Amino acid sequence: MKNPASNAPKDRDIQELLSKRDFPKAEALIRGKLQTDPHSADGYYFLGILFYFQGKLGPTVENLKKALELDPHHTDAAVCLSVLYNDVGKYDDAKNVFDRANQSVAHRRANNELEIDRKFAVKHLELADLYFRYRRFDEAIEEYGKAASLDPTTQDIRIRLAKAYAKKGFITRALQELQQLKADHPRHTPALLQLGLLHFSQGNVLDAELEWEAVRQVDPENREALAYLEMAKEARAKL
Repeated sequence: MKNPASNAPKDRDIQELLSKRDFPKAEALIRGKLQTDPHSADGYYFLGILFYFQGKLGPTVENLKKALELDPHHTDAAVCLSVLYNDVGKYDDAKNVFDRANQSVAHRRANNELEIDRKFAVKHLELADLYFRYRRFDEAIEEYGKAASLDPTTQDIRIRLAKAYAKKGFITRALQELQQLKADHPRHTPALLQLGLLHFSQGNVLDAELEWEAVRQVDPENREALAYLEMAKEARAKL
């Protein structure tokens, strides 16, 4: 006797149909999946994605929330729902989804945990950028910090965190962040460029020039470094 689950639609087939925007066939497979297993979080997740592609906001949210009710660990559903909330300006709701989903997976440290963390880091980064854009620097700092802790391998997150510290007026903290990044990755030119700019903004022209010269040692033709060095030269001429 066949196992009924063996007749269940394959997730890969559903994903392929969704990517091709073949919505009628995709919906048929999804409905079949839910008929086979009415408690399938994946089924409701796919249904949410289907409605999202069709521009149906209400059913999208409803099905993504249902997926998370059935499986609070469903990272993809959490990420999609939080992005959707961001898109419609519900930033607090997006943050709450992030926090709950992060807590639900915090105890799992499997081999795929790094990939899960990176997914959340990307979304925290998007939320942080929104806060930064609207000059809500306290919230931006918090979200950049979460993104950096989830994905310590992406140096750009720490640069953005330093910028947020600087905008908030925490210059020493911004310097510390960039100097630590420089110590960890001495040849990472974006960090050196930003560190030079921060020194320059504080009137430390010589320190700024040292950082930009360090960039030239790594990349002699770096246009930003050359332009900043010319700017420093002009600033010293006015002293």
